[in-house]
Amino acid sequence: MWQVTGELSALDARRQWLVQRHAALLAALRVRRDAPSEIPVAASAGAPGIAPMGGSGAAAGASGRELSAPSARTALLIVGGVLVVVAALVFTVVSWGRLGIGGRAAVLLAVTACALALPRPLRRRQLAATAEASAAVGLALVLLDGYAARQAGLGGLDHVGTAGYWAVLTALTAVGAALYGWWQRLRLPLPVGFLMARLPGVLGTAALGGTTGDYATAVIATAAVDFAVLYALTARDAAGQAGFRERVGGERAATGLVTVARAVGGGWASLGGVLAVGYAVVAPSPAEVLRAWVPLGLLMLLGTALCRGFRTLPFALRAGGEGVAVVALIVAVGAGLRYVMPAGWAVVGYAAPAALLAAWAAVSCARSGRWAKPATSGPTGGPAGEATDGPTGGPFAPPSRAAAAVGELVAASIALLLTSVVVVPELAHALIRPVVHGVALWGGGHPPQWSWQLATAPLVVLWLSAAVLTVTAAQRARAVGDADRQSDRLANALRNAQALAAVPAVLLLPVALGLPYAWVLAAAALASVAVAVDVVRRPEAALLSRLLVLAATGALALLWSSADRTAVLTVCGTFAASAAVLAHVLSAPTSPPAVRTTARVAGAFAVLALGVEAVASGATAGLPGHVTAFAVLAVAVAAAGAAAAWHRIPGRGQVSTAVEGAGYALAAIALALTALHPDALSLALAVTGVAGLAVALRPDRRRAALVGTGLLIASSWVRLALAGVSAPEAYTLPITAAALVIGHRRRTSAPGTGSWPAYGAGLGATMLPGLAAMWSDENWVRPLLLGAAALLATVVGVRTRLQAPLIVGGGVLVLVGLHELAPTVVQVFGLLPRWVPVAAAGLLLLLLGATYEKRIDEARWLRDTVRSMT
Repeated sequence: MWQVTGELSALDARRQWLVQRHAALLAALRVRRDAPSEIPVAASAGAPGIAPMGGSGAAAGASGRELSAPSARTALLIVGGVLVVVAALVFTVVSWGRLGIGGRAAVLLAVTACALALPRPLRRRQLAATAEASAAVGLALVLLDGYAARQAGLGGLDHVGTAGYWAVLTALTAVGAALYGWWQRLRLPLPVGFLMARLPGVLGTAALGGTTGDYATAVIATAAVDFAVLYALTARDAAGQAGFRERVGGERAATGLVTVARAVGGGWASLGGVLAVGYAVVAPSPAEVLRAWVPLGLLMLLGTALCRGFRTLPFALRAGGEGVAVVALIVAVGAGLRYVMPAGWAVVGYAAPAALLAAWAAVSCARSGRWAKPATSGPTGGPAGEATDGPTGGPFAPPSRAAAAVGELVAASIALLLTSVVVVPELAHALIRPVVHGVALWGGGHPPQWSWQLATAPLVVLWLSAAVLTVTAAQRARAVGDADRQSDRLANALRNAQALAAVPAVLLLPVALGLPYAWVLAAAALASVAVAVDVVRRPEAALLSRLLVLAATGALALLWSSADRTAVLTVCGTFAASAAVLAHVLSAPTSPPAVRTTARVAGAFAVLALGVEAVASGATAGLPGHVTAFAVLAVAVAAAGAAAAWHRIPGRGQVSTAVEGAGYALAAIALALTALHPDALSLALAVTGVAGLAVALRPDRRRAALVGTGLLIASSWVRLALAGVSAPEAYTLPITAAALVIGHRRRTSAPGTGSWPAYGAGLGATMLPGLAAMWSDENWVRPLLLGAAALLATVVGVRTRLQAPLIVGGGVLVLVGLHELAPTVVQVFGLLPRWVPVAAAGLLLLLLGATYEKRIDEARWLRDTVRSMT
């Protein structure tokens, strides 16, 4: 029985489509019959296969035409019609006073009647375009007649208000134009009348001295009339639709007219909705709110009618109509509750109905199956984009119900989002209030007493948003089904958004209740630790959502702890321990890639938390920054040792790399803290260099020896500077000789050793300190000796094709040359006019730009040449 019913439905749909197609073809034939006959271009060229007279020249002339015959005709008609209207306007304004009332009326009525009567005989003679132009001139003359009649005071029209007079005149002209075009089967008067129908309502409201709400009512009422007329013209059977298409000039013209009518009506309704919503939101009294309910109620009726009554509209437009109705309902309820609820709760009056409607719409979407399966054309013949019922009702709701559910969900969600945006500043102030106090506390001052407060209304809005996200995510997962939950991106996005919204909603609740600071901070820290424990117990279940919650709770706890020194020490220590446990458990070799990525992040966070703990401990103890740096450096050294130990565990090398990288970052921070104290800087460089040499003991970290050696050399330079040594070469030359000998022996014993490990440290040990001393030495001996040594290193590097001597020697040689040329350059620049250097720089840039590609090729050749060296 079900199959037979389905086949019957399919046959009925097929028959209806064939009837519509038959009517469309018949209308197209009638339009072609009524259209003016035109001589085809090919016909003028002779019979097929015969070259036209004139040969290629004629063909070239035909192909060179820029306008077709219909385009040229249309242009002439437009220009002619405009000139006729301008002539009539000039006559009315200039020559009007030379005639009496009878003569004036006779002239205008005669010209207007002729213009409106010409289309019928013109169409009989196959001059359809000329008929359209004549009709357009006639309609323009009608408005000109109205203007002239009022200016002349005909029948006392000059005593009528301007807005009221034009409201009546435009209304009559709009209705008359539509009826005239329908009667004469013309294309142009119909859209002209439809567009002119925008004016009567607005002009009538202006004549009555209406408010913004009255204007909104007039505009929405006009849009309602538009859709009512559109429904009357399109919601017909096949024969009626065929007659409509024949009246307006064919299927294409009918489709275009309907599309324009929908766009104009929708835009007019949107404009009225904006006016009504703005008027209701800023209404200064309950009486004004009651007046604002009139356009809002009309907007609700219009949106509901569009969604549930206009089955010929596309799915998106019907859903949009329901969304407009929902927005109007939310604004109406919120504007009314604004004067009933306590002070400061006005935003909740809008958020509460929006949340209720959004939750209800999410349930409706799940029930209608709109989320479960994309709507396509099915065996019942339904159009694409519409959900259709099967013979027994099927799992999907009718199109009107599905469109209503989608429109309600989108509109209510947007309204709730807007209310959430309103309370964002107050929520953000509550979130960062402890941080503001913490900046003053850790800045070394004596911060005053502070209070941590939050109004209840913003928190209620946040709770409503989190609740709606929860319901929406649950209904989305229910609609999709268990089999597709893991692959559904929208459900995962909703779940993640729910997690992020729930964290501040829960953690700010104690603040709104007025609980002490310690209790609020303890709740945030315990929530973070609890989520971490849950991730350890179930590492693969909804990992991303729980990690977002973990990151949000941990970040808030760390930020809030900055308001108290003891709190910072406690929270950082707790989080470092929990992150270390999390990294150890999740870094198992059998863990999925996402879980192991989480383990790497947790390991790096543990090291950084210990670094913050070290800084906070030093500041709490009153130690200066350069002394606290050694505590940070101790954490970095411990991290390097832990990474080495962790690296020996099979399958956990990635976590050890993350821990090691975090330790290097802490070491850089420690060196930066000692930058202004040379004694501490020298010691820190020495400790870091020794640690680098210790790291180089690992087989996979041999290059760390270069860094360690460089840090030790830098430590010695700082110590020499502190000792007041002005000739560092006496101390660095023995180190350079020893380093070069050791490097050469290493390169001889191990031919695969590069030039940087072998000679880099030895060359830099003397040249770099000598280069630094050269800039403060006015004597010529040091630059000469240093330049000679750099030249020798450069020549050796070129002859032996080694990178280290070439780059170090060449770089030092260039800097020595700049040092020697600097006084001369300064003197020359002082003698030249100031515009010369600017001009030279400009010319240089132009030259570089002109030879850009050549310079790029040369740079690439140089790079490849240097890379080819050892």
